[in-house]
Amino acid sequence: MIAKSIPEIEAYWNQFSQSYVNMYNGSSTFYLSLINMLQIQNRSCILEVGAGSGFLFNHTMNYKMPEAKYVATDLSENMLKYILTRLNINEPFQDKYFIQNYNLTIQKANGEELPFLDGTFDCYIANLCLQITNDPVKMLKESYRVLQKGGVAGFSVQGDKEKSSLFTIISDILTQYGCLNTQIRSNFHLNNREKLIQMMEEAGFTNIICWDQFSPYHTNIEDMLNYLNSPNNTLALQKAGQNSEEIKQKISEKLKDLIQNKKLPLGLDALLIIGVKN
Repeated sequence: MIAKSIPEIEAYWNQFSQSYVNMYNGSSTFYLSLINMLQIQNRSCILEVGAGSGFLFNHTMNYKMPEAKYVATDLSENMLKYILTRLNINEPFQDKYFIQNYNLTIQKANGEELPFLDGTFDCYIANLCLQITNDPVKMLKESYRVLQKGGVAGFSVQGDKEKSSLFTIISDILTQYGCLNTQIRSNFHLNNREKLIQMMEEAGFTNIICWDQFSPYHTNIEDMLNYLNSPNNTLALQKAGQNSEEIKQKISEKLKDLIQNKKLPLGLDALLIIGVKN
């Protein structure tokens, strides 16, 4: 399967950033689990890769030690601008921004080629990022490189597809109509516990712990239909032509059956994993 290139990933998230901020919040569950398991309250130099729009940054900045350095990076400049907005900072963002009272640096960076020296950090976090990067093995090696000896790293990736209705209902129906490129690698491609553990071990990590976790999203039918405005789905509906309204109707029916009839939340399943650099 073909993976998207780094420029394609960057362009997608720059374009999708506003819709993402308006819709997504359930991934915060995985983020909270990671910072808890990594004990960031005891860390002195923390790196986050794929920080996105920073749903819980106010919480995190209050949770870490005041003197601890926190560097938040993302490939999408538009996403990083939302972090500033969440922190009530209304200033232009240009690749890098330092917020002194939080000891926080917001910086544009590619997780596969980090602009930091070896052994810079004692904690590394990447929430729902590893599965979308072009080369996950390279990203894992980079995380190991920038960690100090004894440093800890934590990742979450999309898990069980059957439990992840938020990310599958629309894509499955679009695929049935031949509107999505099935040659593009699925974001669920790392949903294999043994494989993920092996990848961490091959990157050099030890003391590995890996677990499955489900996160419900407080998302309604209207929100999900708005998700059809995302870049990939917009292109897919254009391909559908006269079938586009029929597709929307089938999606709506599927959502109503899950939420209204079965009384189940839309959600995402994930695999979470942490390891130590010895």
